[in-house]
Amino acid sequence: MTTGKHAPSHWTSLAVSAITAYSVVCQAASGPFGLTAPQVQTHAIDPTGAASPNDPGMEELFLDVTLNRVDTHTLGHFFLAHGELYAEASTLHDLGLSWPTETQTTGLVPLTDLPGLQAHYDEANQRLSLLAPTQLLAGPPARLGYTPPPPPRIDPASRVPGLLLNYDIYGQDGAGSRSISGWNELRLFGLGPGIWRTSSVVSATYGGSTSDEHHFVRLDTSWELDFPTSMVSIVVGDTTNAALDWTRTTRFGGIRVSRNFELQPYRVTVPLASFAGEATLPSTVDMFINGIRQSQQTVSPGRFQIDSAPVLNGAGQAQVVITDITGQSRVVNFSLYNSSQLLQAGLSDWSFEAGKVRLDYGLRSFSYASDAMGTGTYRYGVSDFLTIESHAEVTRDLTMGGGGIQLRMGPAGGVLNASYAMSRHGENDGRQEAVGYEWQGRLFNFRLSTLRSDEAFSDVASLEGSVLPRRVDQAFAGFNLGRGQLGASYLRQDFPGNIHERYASVSWSQSTSRIGNFSFSLTHDLDGGTGSTVFLYWSLPLGYRRQLWSGVQHQGSGNTVTVGATQSIPGDQDGWGWRVQAGAGDQPTDQAEVSQLTRFGEWRAGVLQWHNNGQSGSTGYLDVSGGLLLMSGSLFPMRRVDDSFALVSTDGIGGVPVMLENRLVGDTNEKGQLLVTPLNAWQNNDITIDPLVLPAEVSVDRVHLAVVPPTASGVLARFPMRATTPVVLALRGPDGQWIPPGSSALLESKGATPLEVVVGYDGKVFLQDPPAGARLVVPLASGQCSITLPDPLPGQGWTDLGELPCR
Repeated sequence: MTTGKHAPSHWTSLAVSAITAYSVVCQAASGPFGLTAPQVQTHAIDPTGAASPNDPGMEELFLDVTLNRVDTHTLGHFFLAHGELYAEASTLHDLGLSWPTETQTTGLVPLTDLPGLQAHYDEANQRLSLLAPTQLLAGPPARLGYTPPPPPRIDPASRVPGLLLNYDIYGQDGAGSRSISGWNELRLFGLGPGIWRTSSVVSATYGGSTSDEHHFVRLDTSWELDFPTSMVSIVVGDTTNAALDWTRTTRFGGIRVSRNFELQPYRVTVPLASFAGEATLPSTVDMFINGIRQSQQTVSPGRFQIDSAPVLNGAGQAQVVITDITGQSRVVNFSLYNSSQLLQAGLSDWSFEAGKVRLDYGLRSFSYASDAMGTGTYRYGVSDFLTIESHAEVTRDLTMGGGGIQLRMGPAGGVLNASYAMSRHGENDGRQEAVGYEWQGRLFNFRLSTLRSDEAFSDVASLEGSVLPRRVDQAFAGFNLGRGQLGASYLRQDFPGNIHERYASVSWSQSTSRIGNFSFSLTHDLDGGTGSTVFLYWSLPLGYRRQLWSGVQHQGSGNTVTVGATQSIPGDQDGWGWRVQAGAGDQPTDQAEVSQLTRFGEWRAGVLQWHNNGQSGSTGYLDVSGGLLLMSGSLFPMRRVDDSFALVSTDGIGGVPVMLENRLVGDTNEKGQLLVTPLNAWQNNDITIDPLVLPAEVSVDRVHLAVVPPTASGVLARFPMRATTPVVLALRGPDGQWIPPGSSALLESKGATPLEVVVGYDGKVFLQDPPAGARLVVPLASGQCSITLPDPLPGQGWTDLGELPCR
């Protein structure tokens, strides 16, 4: 360590040069440290052993301390003897210093005992400047960067009860028979906690070779309750259990309690992109991922860790630029890898279910297994590299359980997954093993996996008739070439009864701005069952929502060529769409269709003609989908809503444009209402109105709302409006001249605080809702003048009182 007092010296220039050349590094720094200090004389003092404040010649000092050019805002308690600076260990700790031999230190600590520390004592200003290497800077690394955003909050005033009916009706007439089928979903929300919903299908067939048939089947009925703060959902009724890559989903009726990350959609659950480093001087750290800056943070001297929300799934390249306060920069490059299969360290995901397995789904309304079952799934992020998994199932005469891992192989080495499960069904013990690996990059990605189970292995689904494959092998490789994307895959599945399926496929796609988009696929049955299927497709955009396309298909039943043109319906606005196509070959199909999207729903109608092995036929069809909503005392026909929605209210004022995420979605009706769909549940959906179309006498308190709806529910988005009486007048002073622009005036009325207004050009004064009979007082250089407003004010709405003399 070096210490010094003020005195002119050529060492000052050397110290200044050393500091200017110093740069922050991301590893422990070593070597001498300098500090710019004008007229500092530096000389070394040998330690004299343990010292005490009571030693002869010990001078007590209280100094303003800076550490690595950062003001500590602390008066440090130091001692000076024979040119040597001393301090108590507690003083050094309070300044943020730590040293290897501090546990053996007794009495006062000579600053020379701290290796690498430089101290410069400014006696005239009673200031001490310390430069310490990062090894001496105490404390854990400072974590900066990404902070989980607070979950969106639902405005209690926006929650209103409602009843929604979604429907989709399809009818066709052809080949001597007629049929009609429909799907519907009924939701009840806002009436008590949670949401209740049920769905069903109905169908009817007339004519043909069989007698008329009518069917009604209930699909699902459930009640769901969400707890967004804890990210927990409870479902009672028909639902499915959670599943992992090596387990199967089962549809059942009962109860499910699970973690639900969708309740906090802005929260990042995968590991963050992180960089750990050290800084000796205050610095700015910029993090770039694949060339795009993700964060910029200011760091203090010491160790730090910068976290950034991940912006990739797979391999990427990160670059960190560290710039200290002297302007010196250092660039650090490193590779990183992220995967949606991994959880952040310390984060868990789980689901537990109990009930009875659903049978004959879509065929029978109330068909459940006779025995109850229970399942559980749990995932936990042990670290940012390792996520463990477990799963268990139990029912009568069956228990099954297993565990697995998702392991990131180094900073950019891909993800390895492996699992092992065992089951006991009666007296039979079975087992299942699985292993896989995947790597994704910008130019290349591949995935390999295999799952094997013996004949005795069973799960809950297999007991109810779902066939469990005994072997599944998968391989995929993809290449992002300069001229398109190329992919190849292989699939093998073995089932009980010595049934084998093996398929290999190759695909290629290319998009161009001049000649359109191309895609090609080849799928071959390696066991010779269905042979090969080849498909070639081309499309060319023809402007807004229109495109021309053509396809060629070869399969075992023959070759077919199809050409067509389409215009898609708009996504938000009302509009028309159409489709025409013509085919030739062994199984051609001709089609003409027209469709329309309105605020009341969507419909499409068309004619289809087919040819197959010398036979042909035609079918006409009509499909209508939409919804009916009972909410806020009114019945609304609307579009089909698969997620959430909002009823916008402008307090009875119609014709107001409404925008969702800056996209115009419609105007309010004559009642000042508009249904806006779809909205994302538990997210901030920005809804705005255009106030420029409002009458001048209408005042609006807000033009923007961040609407947060619950799951599959509707909310009220109200823009409060009120009628006002704008009054404008022109004031002439006692001299007959206009009151000067910029003059102040006071609007006085009984029982109210005087309101200050400003006079514009030509004596114009604008008043918003002034009380009838109020007095307007204008201070003048010669005193003041005033006028009294009429009582009552003439008319309603915008009122122009014309020129008024101020006396």
